[in-house]
Formats: sequence, structure tokens, C-alpha cells
Amino acid sequence: PYTVDVFYRHGLAGGLLIYYPITEWFGIQQEFLYVQKGSIEDIALKDRSINTHTEYDLNYFEIPVLLRYTFVRLGKINIYGSSGFALSILLNGEYRLNGIVEENGNPILFSDTKNVDDLDIFDYSFLYGAGVETEIFGKQCFFEYRFTIGWNILMMPTAEGEDPASLRNQDYIFTLGFYL
Repeated sequence: PYTVDVFYRHGLAGGLLIYYPITEWFGIQQEFLYVQKGSIEDIALKDRSINTHTEYDLNYFEIPVLLRYTFVRLGKINIYGSSGFALSILLNGEYRLNGIVEENGNPILFSDTKNVDDLDIFDYSFLYGAGVETEIFGKQCFFEYRFTIGWNILMMPTAEGEDPASLRNQDYIFTLGFYL
């Protein structure tokens, strides 16, 4: 009865990582990150003139543990892959809903903003990615791409009196960093 267009929230992620090499090619990586997650949903009811625009903004403290394997070494350049699990703890979040209803040709605007205090505080995720390490100006640096998808379904609030939307956290992170 409705169409849904989903867009990603553009946000920031940052933090610290600790890499424990087990062999020259393999190691374990522990991270402590601040991550912004969320989405934008545009929903239109097909049989009625109702359109909504909803933005979900969520902020997490995320603790990933990754297994990392270097599979290519070319001089000072290392290319690696990683995968693992993460526990995310919800710090805060809110949703903003704006909509329009056309009643007899007259547009009626409505909006709602609310904190997501009743949302699950823990989100568990699987993640994988790849990266490149090299030395720049005498410092070991890295660039990494990562995809994270949540295991549990979050029941996100919608308009007052309506059923919540079942959504799953996922994000793409591009990281640029250096080792201390």
C-alpha cells in the first residue's frame, strides 16, 4: 500500500585501535569508536495523498574485534582484509518526521521530533573490510573500507499511534589513520 525510498545518513566515525600481531601476516585488532548511524526514509501511501520524510540519527560507542590478515606485501605497501564482530552501545538518538496530507486539495503539514530513549541500547554487528598500509613521512599510515551490518532488528519509532518500523543498522566506513 506504500512506497519506501531509503537513503543513508552521512556521519562521522573516529576512535582508537590496538593491533596485536600474532604472526607476520595475521593479527587481532581491537577498536574503540564513536560512530554516527541512521537513515532517511521517504514514504508515500499509494491509495491516499500522504507523504512522509523521516530522519533517524543515532550515535553509538562501538567496540569491534577484528581478525586481520595481510594477503599482499609490495615493498612498504601491505594490503589486508579483516572481519569480525562489534558491540555498539547507543549513546543517544532522535527521529524527525515531516509529512504532508492532501485533504480535498488542501495540503496539511505535520511534524514530530522525539528522542529514541526506548530503543534497544545494544546493537550487535558483523563487519568486514579491506585496507592498505604504507609509510608516509616516516609514519605508518592506513586507509580502510569497512561494511558493518547489525544482527538485531531495531524497532524504530514512527508517527504517534503508528506501528514502529523494523530496521537494521548498517554502515560503510572509510577510515584514514596512522599508528602511534
